[in-house]
Amino acid sequence: MKKTLLFVLTLSALSARTTSVVRKYHYVEILTTLTDAQSYCREKFTDLATVENQSDNDRLLSVWQGLGNSAWIGLYDDKMKGWKWALGNADLNNEFTSWTLDGPDNKDDNEICTSMESDGLWHDSPCTSTRPAVCYHEKGPSHYILVNIQMTWHDARTYCRSTYTDLASVRNQSESNHISSLLSTFTWIGLHRKTWAYWFDQTPRTFTNWNENQPYSRADTVKSCVAVQKNTGMWLDVGCGNNNYIICQKVYSRQQQTFKLRFQSEADLTDPALQQQMLEQLHAKLEKQGLSDFKLRWTVTDGQAFHKEQKKKKDEGSCG
Repeated sequence: MKKTLLFVLTLSALSARTTSVVRKYHYVEILTTLTDAQSYCREKFTDLATVENQSDNDRLLSVWQGLGNSAWIGLYDDKMKGWKWALGNADLNNEFTSWTLDGPDNKDDNEICTSMESDGLWHDSPCTSTRPAVCYHEKGPSHYILVNIQMTWHDARTYCRSTYTDLASVRNQSESNHISSLLSTFTWIGLHRKTWAYWFDQTPRTFTNWNENQPYSRADTVKSCVAVQKNTGMWLDVGCGNNNYIICQKVYSRQQQTFKLRFQSEADLTDPALQQQMLEQLHAKLEKQGLSDFKLRWTVTDGQAFHKEQKKKKDEGSCG
């Protein structure tokens, strides 16, 4: 009597069509600036290393074999980028800006909110400073309301949102002229930004591992970059023109597919020895076709529940 056996094949293949990302880190013993390091990583791999959690940071350190006390990773902070208006979370339109000659400089690494003077110039300021504010009133007879209450930037945003519409945006010269005519001192407007917001591969930053007293912003540079320390795994805010070794990443994407194969045989397909033999033969054929990460599982249709699984580890080696 023939017995029917259902064979389930689950393949976890690498593909660019899925959002599941696998990063493989590579330590490069070349001493260079950040710009040249990024060019090298993008030519030879995918990009400078992105680190999304402590596990990534640990894996990154595990590939570090060789010289050097610090190496570039792909986090950066550009003081001119990432600015948004509170109203609608809209990006700053770079067709119109009104920064002071030396701004924004973020000299204390906390100047990520914006105040405006009566001359129309913008200053990046600590959000905890207290100042009056200009609110935007969408439905009012006057769209711009000066609020002469000393508030932090976040308190000013809360006040404007609860009383009017939001903190004011300044998107063109006409709006700038109108708002500046209301002012007599530094006054909050709705422009702000998140520091160290993105990695070079455009992954949003959700994790940091700063060393003590880091990051340390310098007023004389627009962009700051990050190097990781070999002995501690902690991060340093360093000038992008410094020389460091490199940690690159090769990015893969994982796609899982499942196939079902049905067998009929007069042999006893519940025999563990026969199952193992068939699995080994199929396993060898799949490897010959270039598949490196898969599971094989048996299921029978007559209610006798049993299965056999095999999994080949992907990308074995120190890079993990």
